Amino acid sequence: MQCCHCTGDGSLMEGSQSTGFAAKDCTVTVNQEPFIEGHLTNNVTINCTFISNCVDTPSVLWFRINSNRTTNLCSGACSSTPSNGRFILAGASSGGNAALRIQQLTQADNGMYYCGVGFQKSTSIKSKQMGNGTMLVFKGSTDTGSNELLESTLLVILTLYTICITILLVQTIRLMQKANSNHNHSRNSPNEEQKSRAFKELAQEFNKKYSNKNQEAEVSAEKEEAQPHNDRIYQNA
Repeated sequence: MQCCHCTGDGSLMEGSQSTGFAAKDCTVTVNQEPFIEGHLTNNVTINCTFISNCVDTPSVLWFRINSNRTTNLCSGACSSTPSNGRFILAGASSGGNAALRIQQLTQADNGMYYCGVGFQKSTSIKSKQMGNGTMLVFKGSTDTGSNELLESTLLVILTLYTICITILLVQTIRLMQKANSNHNHSRNSPNEEQKSRAFKELAQEFNKKYSNKNQEAEVSAEKEEAQPHNDRIYQNA
């Protein structure tokens, strides 16, 4: 049965005209997750949901952008049948689900994925919309390589840090030993004042001994002079 409604002049509008009116006001909103993680050689599903007030069946397209190159992943419109061998529409588009499933991920699959939903029978601009895109981030072997590189870099930095600390410790120990040696040397070695005092004491001791020797020599000379005089006295007697 055809739907109809009255126009302003009382005439009836057939269902086809009503459908055209509804198609003109058709709008759709597409939502995507910002990023998703995938593992090389594994499968991954990129989610895409949409809400619309349109009455006909939507068409779903998926595009990938990497290295400034845009690739249409589905020939015509995506479906549950594998396209290009690895890309499958995993959701039920009639229920607002346009998820894309990628089989056996490779390095070439990295990039930004955009989900597009369109209602072909509608002439409204809002009836054909795309999501904000989902970035596919690889895990697995690539991540392992990055981790190994990071670990190697950290090991080198740690080794250099240990060497620097060892050098600083050795230099500090040598400086401390040198300072202790200088301190002991300065404490054991006489200073200038001590040397001057010792020299004065030696000079005084030398003068004292020299004076004693002179006095002894004078006494001996006097005895020698007195001895011949005494002998002459004894001879005259």
